[in-house]
Amino acid sequence: MDRIDAIAGWLAEAVETGNPLAPLPPELMPADIEEGEAVAAAILDRMGLAPVGLRVGPEGVAGPVLAPRLLPDGATLALSALRHARATPALVAVLGADLDATAPPVFAGLHPAIDLAASRFRDGPANEACLAADLAGLGLIVVGRRKPMPAAALRLTIDRRPAGLVDPVAALAPAIAAARRLGGLPAGAVLVAAGLGPSLAPSPGGSLSLGFGTPVGRVKAAFA
Repeated sequence: MDRIDAIAGWLAEAVETGNPLAPLPPELMPADIEEGEAVAAAILDRMGLAPVGLRVGPEGVAGPVLAPRLLPDGATLALSALRHARATPALVAVLGADLDATAPPVFAGLHPAIDLAASRFRDGPANEACLAADLAGLGLIVVGRRKPMPAAALRLTIDRRPAGLVDPVAALAPAIAAARRLGGLPAGAVLVAAGLGPSLAPSPGGSLSLGFGTPVGRVKAAFA
């Protein structure tokens, strides 16, 4: 068993069982983000999971999107299953054509979203390489209704309070660049841009409502 398989084995068990993972021993620490990404791919192979897209989390690290982690608007999220949970505004874009190394991206639509990042590590990831290995902190993503890709900046609101402007093209650019670096994505895949506003610590019994103005609409989640 090589290093990547060994690290993937530890993390895959944490993903499957929900049990927290202690810090990796020095000899199993991913050397860099690229090795962390290789670990994430090995985790999916071990678990027989196929990604449906790519997500760039609040820290700017890219990782896979898994279909069971995409939840509908109004979903109630169990925080007990998510360690170090942090909620941020996000956008989910659906590709209308294959994304390759050269052609401009074609989008079939854009969804408002709440990204609830989490960690399999008991104490959180030690560095960005560990974060990449930990599926880039993929937790759960609550996704609102799809709208056409807007041409202008969006007015973000958090619980109906103004929270600044979001340029959807600029927001998606890191995810597009990461997807191209990793070989592209097919039509129908999703790109998730998280961390588009303040990072919030949800609490049981609470809720969060995000708005991106009339062009994209609102999305809401409850926490238990």
